[in-house]
Amino acid sequence: MASLKKIKVKGNEYWVLAHSVRKGSKIIQKKKYIGKVLPPKARLEQLKKEFLKELTIGRYKFISNKDVEEIEKKKAVHNEELKKMSSSEKKEKLQEFIIRFTYDSSKLAGVDVTLRQTSLILKEGIMPKGFKSLKIAKELENHKEGIIAITKYKGKLDIKFLKKIHKILLSGVNDSIAGKLRSELKRDVKIAGTSYIPPKWNQVNKELESFFKWYSLENRRFHPIELASLIHLKLISIQPFVDGNSRLSRLLMDWILWKKGYPLIDIPVEDIEDYYDVLDKYQIEKKEKPFVDYIKKKYFKG
Repeated sequence: MASLKKIKVKGNEYWVLAHSVRKGSKIIQKKKYIGKVLPPKARLEQLKKEFLKELTIGRYKFISNKDVEEIEKKKAVHNEELKKMSSSEKKEKLQEFIIRFTYDSSKLAGVDVTLRQTSLILKEGIMPKGFKSLKIAKELENHKEGIIAITKYKGKLDIKFLKKIHKILLSGVNDSIAGKLRSELKRDVKIAGTSYIPPKWNQVNKELESFFKWYSLENRRFHPIELASLIHLKLISIQPFVDGNSRLSRLLMDWILWKKGYPLIDIPVEDIEDYYDVLDKYQIEKKEKPFVDYIKKKYFKG
């Protein structure tokens, strides 16, 4: 947000707009000259918008100025709609998203379940007729708890948070690996359907150290849509845990969006081929932009 300030230059006082931006590891302040006298309120608001627009030109790595305008417009509409809702309506809206997101994320992870079964288990709290897998029911319930956990978490992105969410996802499903890194278990993993080979178990700690360092130094450089996409992409590629990495990565993507006030993103199971294709672009060809572009499209379709 641009702030209004008065500065003195050679004994003369001037009004300027100021806004702090990150450049590398440093925070610098950008200024826009207004003049000795403040313009009318409407003109001042227009100057603020123009100033912020100027700052975004070339600011982001993967999304354009036009993208930013459309993304922020969707965010504003989303938040305006939420303001008009009662607490019970907000709860119902989140529950609807949780059911669909849990279904899609579970199907993408290879869980054999239908949308109706997911709804009955999560919304009605009953086991569907003929549904005999208590393990799958527990996986769905855990995923729901994982979504609720990210909406309540106010801390930072660190290994404790990753382990906490992973433990929620796998508790009662596979307690022997829940919340435990591959480096602790000394286990390698393979991903079916791709030539990509994740880091060996003895490389996981180093990969995570690099990931958290990247996040600490670079997170303010990216637009939240870019940042959410890259966190998803990098974590799913590191495969920190023996199982549950894809669900964890999608939850962490939405955690970024939630805390920044953006609509949450779901990746529908019908998109599975496109989703894996853009994952391959990074994991095999080291290209990040296709994945960011894909997530941006999901944001606009949500």
